[in-house]
Amino acid sequence: MTMRDQEKGEEERRDESEKDYYAGYYWGNNPYSPTEELAGRKSDEGLKNDVTHNLKKNTNVDLSNVEIRVFDSSVTLTGSVKTSEQKRLIGKEVWETKGVAKVLNDLDVTDSPTTAGPRR
Repeated sequence: MTMRDQEKGEEERRDESEKDYYAGYYWGNNPYSPTEELAGRKSDEGLKNDVTHNLKKNTNVDLSNVEIRVFDSSVTLTGSVKTSEQKRLIGKEVWETKGVAKVLNDLDVTDSPTTAGPRR
């Protein structure tokens, strides 16, 4: 077998393997159909229900002015609370909810002290 025949044989083999090879790029977290969920991962609606349940169970904070939005396991908190301690507590409780990947705590504090510094 000549060198040329060997090269031709390698090209043929390479062509066959390229037919089955795919190196595509996926933009987003789920490269499959939108109806398929990744195993062990909750839907955004299910995660929102878990976050809401945990906040109601573990905090004594009025959540009537708090809006919770979940997109792609990221939780965004908007609205207002009375104190910065409540804001911190809500953010901490959301972060500790299983399945949450990121928390954006954009809550406004309505009863902020007029001066900064420690309480006396």
